[in-house]
Amino acid sequence: TALTADIHVPLRTGSDAALWLGICQVILAEGLIDAAFVREQTDLALLVRSDTGRYLRAQDVDGGREDQLYFFDESKQRIAPAPRSTLHFEGLPALAGSYSATLADGRRVEVKPVLALLREKLDRDYTPEQAAAVCGVGAAMIRSLAHKVARKRTCCYIGFTSAKQFHGDLHERSLLLAMALTGNWGKPGTGFNCFLVPSEYVGLLMTLERPVARGGLLAMLLANLKLKAELW
Repeated sequence: TALTADIHVPLRTGSDAALWLGICQVILAEGLIDAAFVREQTDLALLVRSDTGRYLRAQDVDGGREDQLYFFDESKQRIAPAPRSTLHFEGLPALAGSYSATLADGRRVEVKPVLALLREKLDRDYTPEQAAAVCGVGAAMIRSLAHKVARKRTCCYIGFTSAKQFHGDLHERSLLLAMALTGNWGKPGTGFNCFLVPSEYVGLLMTLERPVARGGLLAMLLANLKLKAELW
């Protein structure tokens, strides 16, 4: 695939996560995230207790459900239960900041959104320069890739190689984090593909008129076969 790529980015074997976390750091530091998408489609707005490193749960707050989690609603300036049956939330979940939660025993603890903790980690350990030292890709290239991912519809295709490496799942998770921060799934020309699409059709993913789950892949393949027949 390197022969047909517009940009080939060789990196040290097993260092994919460092590359993608460096890209994520740039996306966050430069304010390139799709905030509306992150609030609705990810868990990055959920609150985490600073004292335990665990999600704030109703079990902690009032002895309620263990699977009831919380946001900080910026529109009402209070901690609010995250919906359990829908992604829709009547409010504005905070993505940054530090807040105080009162527990069932009367204690008050600091809580932060997952995204705030993520940004602290990335700013501390994965600036482009730090990531470059691990993966061997220049800091300027890491910044350039971050801008491309954030400003254009982006889809990714992963073969089986990452699964052959120790903690290869974390390579894929770091890539998916970049997709999540920029709203790159659920729309034509975006998303994550692995073994679902033959390599010769990867480029055609960008031409999808509707998501794969809604029949977009079949329509694309049929259109491609028709074009081949006309060319022959």
